[in-house]
Amino acid sequence: MIASLTKTRFPQVNPPPDPPLSLPRRFVRGTSFWLFGLSASVLIGSLWGSAVTGSRTAVADVMGDLAAEQIAQERFAGWIIDGLTSVGLIVPDDAPVADRIMALPETEQALAELTDQVVDAAFAPVGSTAVVDPAAALLPAVPALTGVLADEGVAVGEGTVAAMVSSIEPIPLDDIGEFRVTSAATKASAALSLAAVLSGIAMVVFGGGAVLTSPDRVAAVRNLAYRLMLTSLSLAVMLRLGSWIADPRGGASPLGTGVSTLLGSHTYIPLAMAGAAAVVATRVRRRSGSHRPKRSNVR
Repeated sequence: MIASLTKTRFPQVNPPPDPPLSLPRRFVRGTSFWLFGLSASVLIGSLWGSAVTGSRTAVADVMGDLAAEQIAQERFAGWIIDGLTSVGLIVPDDAPVADRIMALPETEQALAELTDQVVDAAFAPVGSTAVVDPAAALLPAVPALTGVLADEGVAVGEGTVAAMVSSIEPIPLDDIGEFRVTSAATKASAALSLAAVLSGIAMVVFGGGAVLTSPDRVAAVRNLAYRLMLTSLSLAVMLRLGSWIADPRGGASPLGTGVSTLLGSHTYIPLAMAGAAAVVATRVRRRSGSHRPKRSNVR
């Protein structure tokens, strides 16, 4: 009798399956997951863009690379030549003298100083007037300029040249049309920060909707964490790949180098977001697994 009882197999009781979701609820759930992924992409991209445009170092590096382009060099050189012409140190259309001045090592330092001034102008407070000051950039080159003028038969002393260079008027950047940079980085960073806030709110709303309309809310949270992790990793890979594509030969083109520097900077932001999402997914998995009831071995 006891032996027969021990061999008796009790029927295994399985929990009732979850009721199938209705079509409207499935549509809302799928749409919420999709909008969550879209909001996550906007959030990560906005955080990265805000960090790049708000970083003085990144903007300075990119503008330094772009300043090496021929067009930018001609623009900066035009500021110097126009300034010297305006105070009478150079005769208008005197190309040989202008070429000698632009070939001076001191003039190259003046061009670098003008580049730094443009970078400072990019971070000027909103509403302020940004200017470049060719006089401040050219004052260290006064002895060399005096030597060039002496070679051309113009007998002037360094003091006179310094006074004339000091009288060169600053150039307001907002009034020169194609080179509008006043507060550009600050405005871009503010706009991207606002986009990050709005997309973060959208992520919470759509993520919450996806969880509430899912039959297994723990699995839904884990799904959202995986989506955020993959989106972040995808953006990090795209940025690094884009950085290489922009300048595959490493410095062959100043413009390509500038774009490569821009895309390759602050890639730690999407990587950090991916790491945080991976931690959330792992902890949710462990917590959900730790509460699963153990199967009974009684048969």
